[in-house]
Amino acid sequence: MTGRVIAVEPPTRLVITFEDTPDAESPREPSVVTFIIEPHEDIVRLSVTHENLPDREMLNGISHGWPAVLANLKSLLETGEVLPQAPWSMSPAHTSNNHR
Repeated sequence: MTGRVIAVEPPTRLVITFEDTPDAESPREPSVVTFIIEPHEDIVRLSVTHENLPDREMLNGISHGWPAVLANLKSLLETGEVLPQAPWSMSPAHTSNNHR
């Protein structure tokens, strides 16, 4: 995967492109991922929005990939350690049950 930063508003917003390695045969626009960090009562909320998806295959991939990446980030922030098993290698049912 490759991408580039489109917009940054420290410390609350980051917007990046998200695409397979560029291919001259596939001139489609990259999808766009927006990360928003905002206070929510006594905690901080991270919202991730992924837009401009080219097809259902990518939707299915990110529907399992982002929760796995975010579960690993949550573990790292809370404990200082990443998960003992790569979350993206777990089945989707296990990923959603381990981190609510």
